[in-house]
Amino acid sequence: MFDPNQFMSSAVDPMNTQMEVVPEGDYRFLIDGDPKQLTPKNLKGISQRTNEPYDFWQIELLCFCLDDAVKQKLGRDKVTVRLRLNLDLDATGRLEVGANKNIGLGQLRDALGQNKPGWSPQMLLGAGPFIGKVKHNTTDKGTFADIQRVARIS
Repeated sequence: MFDPNQFMSSAVDPMNTQMEVVPEGDYRFLIDGDPKQLTPKNLKGISQRTNEPYDFWQIELLCFCLDDAVKQKLGRDKVTVRLRLNLDLDATGRLEVGANKNIGLGQLRDALGQNKPGWSPQMLLGAGPFIGKVKHNTTDKGTFADIQRVARIS
């Protein structure tokens, strides 16, 4: 049983400051079913690399890794990796479907067997499994695992 008074006076050894991330490679994933992740975010700013302005919309999907060996290696029951999708929108805010538009989203829909007429973004919630290629992204804040490519499970 948790005792707040004992907790406050307990001595604790040093703790890790960086979370170990999913190793790079191909794994099976399932998309989280939380609808909040389907809220597009407008990202604006100045690129640190090119010094050019940017302004685009993106959704960030949380995906559960289904690989038991990864869960065991990281010592966690639930292992998540993010999948970011930049969105091409028309003037009315609808997803564009023309040439060279929403390729990442189209690839995800295809990997999930959802690249058909009548689709809506809500269909992504809880969808899967699919294969995701995990790559590492290192910033001044640490190393993060991201799903860079997706494929259908054959």
